[in-house]
Amino acid sequence: MLQRIQTLFLLLAAAAMLVASVTPLAFFIYEGDKVTLEAMGVYLDGTLNDSTWGQFALGMVSSVLSLITVFLYKQRMQQIRLSVFNVLLMIGFYLYFGFIIYKLLPMETLEFQKVGVGIIMPMIALILTILAIRNIGADEALIRSLNRLRK
Repeated sequence: MLQRIQTLFLLLAAAAMLVASVTPLAFFIYEGDKVTLEAMGVYLDGTLNDSTWGQFALGMVSSVLSLITVFLYKQRMQQIRLSVFNVLLMIGFYLYFGFIIYKLLPMETLEFQKVGVGIIMPMIALILTILAIRNIGADEALIRSLNRLRK
């Protein structure tokens, strides 16, 4: 299990999605007040202004799914299917982030300040998961070729 490179990729992807779920995604300034966008909500000067629990749920489900996928090492096709579903969840994380930004943009005095580390982590997790899918597929091809040789 831990001897395969895709296990490392999946563990790092789980860690990246966990970081994305608990760290700030972006920072804004609204009428002189600091606005922090996190996966759990939009905070105006440290107080919760709007809840975005869906984004937190997407991040946590993606993180747990990566961990579950690691332990299915004997079922490579199932690993590939779960990893592809996980890629869709990570894309959904970004789509939900875009929706939140779109919802916040009508505020005329909202000014973007900087990007948080949490918004970069799903992209890293996405790349790691795609690398894991490629390596799992290579393992499956190797096993099938060995099975052909045995027959």
